[in-house]
Amino acid sequence: MSSDTPTEATVSQKLGGLAYRIFCGILRVLDIRVVAVFGRCVGYIVWAVMPGRRRIVARNMRIVVDPMLRGAKLSALVRRNIVRTTMNMACTFKTGLMTDKELDRAVKLVGAESFEDKAAGGDCVIGCIPHAGNWEILARIRPLFPRVKRFGSMYRRLDNPVLEDIVYKSRTRFGCEMFSSKKGLKEVFRLARDGGMLGVLSDQFTQQGLFLPYFGKVTGTTPLPSLIYKRCRGTGHLFAVSTRNTGLGKWEAVLSREIQVPAGDLDLAEITLEVNKALEEVQKESIIDGFWMHHRWKCTRHFAPVLTEQQKELIRSNFKLPFRCIICLPEEFEEAVLTIPFLRGLRASREDMQLTVVCPAEQQAFWQTQKYIANAVSTENTLQQLDADEVYKDGPFDVLFMLSENRRVFRDMQELMPMYASGFATSPFRKKLRAKCILKVGEAPAHRTRDFLTLLKWHAISSDEAVYAAPDSGNAVAEGNFIAPFSSLGAADCWPQEKWKEAVSRLGANTSLIAFEHDGEAAEKMASELGIPCVLVKPETVAEVLGPNCHLYAVDGLMPQLAALAGCRCNVIMASRLAAVYAPPGEGHKTVTQHVPCHPCYRRECDQPATCSAGITADEFLAE
Repeated sequence: MSSDTPTEATVSQKLGGLAYRIFCGILRVLDIRVVAVFGRCVGYIVWAVMPGRRRIVARNMRIVVDPMLRGAKLSALVRRNIVRTTMNMACTFKTGLMTDKELDRAVKLVGAESFEDKAAGGDCVIGCIPHAGNWEILARIRPLFPRVKRFGSMYRRLDNPVLEDIVYKSRTRFGCEMFSSKKGLKEVFRLARDGGMLGVLSDQFTQQGLFLPYFGKVTGTTPLPSLIYKRCRGTGHLFAVSTRNTGLGKWEAVLSREIQVPAGDLDLAEITLEVNKALEEVQKESIIDGFWMHHRWKCTRHFAPVLTEQQKELIRSNFKLPFRCIICLPEEFEEAVLTIPFLRGLRASREDMQLTVVCPAEQQAFWQTQKYIANAVSTENTLQQLDADEVYKDGPFDVLFMLSENRRVFRDMQELMPMYASGFATSPFRKKLRAKCILKVGEAPAHRTRDFLTLLKWHAISSDEAVYAAPDSGNAVAEGNFIAPFSSLGAADCWPQEKWKEAVSRLGANTSLIAFEHDGEAAEKMASELGIPCVLVKPETVAEVLGPNCHLYAVDGLMPQLAALAGCRCNVIMASRLAAVYAPPGEGHKTVTQHVPCHPCYRRECDQPATCSAGITADEFLAE
């Protein structure tokens, strides 16, 4: 028994161990080819009845082969891989039970001479092994290297101590030493110092590892081979070692690919990147043999790892497929724009981050002008838009942020099968979200932008809460005063026209009326009556008219929020909403509210004889 295995086991664990012994007894009398046929049959059953596994394999195949793979071609590749993987896994149980004669017939070694010569000379040969083919072969071939002093492999202990005892003895009975990471690396480093061969399954996802590109997409990778290589102090050699199926019950173990590490004092990330590149080439020779039935490019709640500047540069220089995040924005435009600090923080969280937003059609043109957004698609025929080559070429999505309450859109997102779904605990889809951010209640009202930033912090991403305005996006040469008397929130947020007339007379000649195009007729009529120019804009063109040298006097709604985004100072009458929550974000703005019992009401139409803003005077509104 492995020295760190507990001696006590539960009844169920003992029964599991007994069942495994019976299973091994049956395998001993079966030819490896019979086991392979059985494995293939099981593989077809797995493919037929496990759609979840098919989706995982499909996602991985689009990463390692071609992001544009879809339809029949992708389905065929998925079927072949599941059948091949199940066959290989079935045969791994038989591998440790084969006689020398059976092993000689089933396994062919390629390049063993170079592999052995370096280890026999006192150096340490580190075999970087991908999860592909029948990797149990590599623990079984120890007797074929009599000149090598030590021959070992890293492994992960099983939770069942009885099974752990059986498997450990099976792997070590031919002379292969097994090192569990739970016992530390002392014995591993001793092997590296003494010389010999050491196998490390190097392509498994690890959240605690180094985040570097693998097949062009960033993922957590173990730095262990690189760490051992550096400990060897010039006597270590990294090899990309693989096994691949060559026939029914036959495999080829390729041992000849030495990884050429560039000269110089490289850090762990640089060496690990070279290991990843070598394993990619190994895998590409037989993609079907790869174990793609698990999430190799996993996404967890902490999907933005802390990286050094050097690691960031390695990612920038080597990644091909981005970390794809899709955000379904709130339906209300006035709230959707308040996600901007959240979106900017999200974009800055990873070097390989790509943002796609899903929004109502009237918002789409605006989001397409935002530089941190890669793609903006509307909620109308969302899947058809995302399926277009120019959008979908970068492969499957990693994270979904569901900030919308549109059920049809959420059903579309489920069809996309993003790996991780996140949102607020108040979302109607909270039961289907893996991460649910709970907002504190009972405290003083906080601005709505902070709620979205809290969601970022829930994912361990920090962002500057004050960042909303982007003055460089506004019109730097525009000057003067602008009034915005039309609210996107409805009639409840109006201010009497006679008061606008008084305000205009006091603001002076350099004053214009600004309104959205859908209010064009009413805006031009009012501007004519006030005797000032009228400027009609779209949400995406507000920044072309307003800038840091302008001052906007407006009622609450979308216009002051977009003006604030362009760096324009705003005086805003807040009639139906709470200023502490929905005031234009940023500094230099003033809000005016008449405090009445019904405020805030969040109504589009006022049910009182006069709106609550009617009592606000021009003096209060225009004051700096």
